[in-house]
Amino acid sequence: MELEAFLRGLIAVPGLSGNELPVARYLQDAFAPYCPDPEIDAMQNLLARLPGEPGGPKVMVTAHMDEIGLCVDRIEDDGSLRLVNIGGVDPRILPGSEVLVLCDPPLPGIVGAKPPHLLNAADQKKNYKREDIYVDVGYPPEAVRQRVQVGDRVQLVGPLQTLAEGRVAGKTMDDRACVAILWLAARQLATMRHAADIHFVCACQEEVGGHGARTACYTVAPDLAVAVDVTHGPVPDSRPDQAHPLDKVIFSKGPNLHPKLLEQVLQTARNHRVDTQVSICPHVTWTDAAVLQVSREGVPTVLMELPLKYMHTTVELCDLHTVREAARLLVAFLAGLGTDWRDGLCF
Repeated sequence: MELEAFLRGLIAVPGLSGNELPVARYLQDAFAPYCPDPEIDAMQNLLARLPGEPGGPKVMVTAHMDEIGLCVDRIEDDGSLRLVNIGGVDPRILPGSEVLVLCDPPLPGIVGAKPPHLLNAADQKKNYKREDIYVDVGYPPEAVRQRVQVGDRVQLVGPLQTLAEGRVAGKTMDDRACVAILWLAARQLATMRHAADIHFVCACQEEVGGHGARTACYTVAPDLAVAVDVTHGPVPDSRPDQAHPLDKVIFSKGPNLHPKLLEQVLQTARNHRVDTQVSICPHVTWTDAAVLQVSREGVPTVLMELPLKYMHTTVELCDLHTVREAARLLVAFLAGLGTDWRDGLCF
């Protein structure tokens, strides 16, 4: 399966934070040809292992598979569905969007709001708030109540769009484009000898606090960890210190990340001519790297980032060449870890 086709299928599968089982099962099938017996744990993380050699490090490589979305909070008298967030959904992007209400069977719907013609002058100057919007599934209220319950999850709809110059856009590229990096790396490493005992983790619940990576760290008990997540690509009026070129693999440097391990990865990038850029992050990264670093006895962690435009929308945009380059670098780094992996890491 080619990368674009893999991503097209992957981003369509439901996997809102706290209910990732459908996407975990999808990824279990995707990793199975390369990793023997991938497992879904009690939290709904997907864990896929490539065994190494005696004396090699145990490495946890994680990208999160959960997605932001919405949840039915109440049903209005006219059958409209009021909503609460699951993760960081910006209400400004929602009016006019297509959604899928994940009842049984799922119901397509659209996000509505009071049109500008019906707003007074003061309201027209305000941004939409979550309380202002609702989902309309088209049914009369009695039929809605038969099909939909308070607590049903609502998935955003944004199928993959192929753009120019190898770029694609769609929903949930945060962080499933990075899951694709892990999948590409597993495909390549499955054909290679490597000392490292590699555990690919497609983590749950990152968007609501990194809970999946934290619990998986206890299962894997890694010596080292690589978190793979997205960062911001450039958009008009973005500051240079806030956004990064789409054609570079980004690495954060700061107190949340292990400096010696980062230097090893960057040296690997130089050796293999992978174009990278370092981003300074003087605080917690708000990725799974943050929880990995302080799980168990502490895990030396590095953060690899994929630049992405329009984060937390249904048109998140990235460069497939950069996805492939990130996977190539990840393979080179993991394959290069030997039994002397402790040297230079200060423990």
